[in-house]
Amino acid sequence: MKKSILIILSSLCALLCTSCNESAAKSAEKTPENGAQFKKGEGLSLTDEMKKSIGFTVAEVGEEEIASSITLDLTATQSNEARGTVPSTSAIKPGMEISIDSIKGTVLSVEKIPFGMPGDFEVTVTTAGQLTPGSQLRGRVEIPASGAVAAVPVSALLKTAEGSFVYTVNGSFYVRSPVKTGAANSKFVEITDGLYSGDEIVASPVMSLWMAELQVLRGGKACTCGH
Repeated sequence: MKKSILIILSSLCALLCTSCNESAAKSAEKTPENGAQFKKGEGLSLTDEMKKSIGFTVAEVGEEEIASSITLDLTATQSNEARGTVPSTSAIKPGMEISIDSIKGTVLSVEKIPFGMPGDFEVTVTTAGQLTPGSQLRGRVEIPASGAVAAVPVSALLKTAEGSFVYTVNGSFYVRSPVKTGAANSKFVEITDGLYSGDEIVASPVMSLWMAELQVLRGGKACTCGH
């Protein structure tokens, strides 16, 4: 008798979990209260009401000449020398001018750190003015534009712990797509990989789309046989 009861309870639990899973799958296809809908393989869609309420806009990936600046932390090693680190992707090159507060200097070298973190480079700068050895400094290097590049508005770039993304337009859906970035200024960010000129993307507000996507995908309660 006990064995029969256990079999019946086990079957009932499996049925309830299957039912819950089916309901969760169906609910993902319905438009929840926040006005967003997500379909696997297609992306996120929004109701017209939600688009209006969040100030939703789209734009095309264009080509821009982007002059940018790079700020780096330095430590004065001598009275006329300071050093800091930059990633290997940095556009800083030997011979570039650098401003350290009101002191002008020049980038002397950019070299791979033998025992540093992978991808780290050490920047050595020399200055005309006097520095206090051991002092912590902030340098600024202006990077001139090197020509027109594929670029998106700064507002279109979503930065997360997983990397940088933009929402590309896929018909009536919006897909969060990974991108690699390059030079940037106050208005535009260069896209070095992941998009092409003419692609249509969401210009703003990408953080609202990400929050809506997370709510749709992760907002439900986990299904267990304990309910």
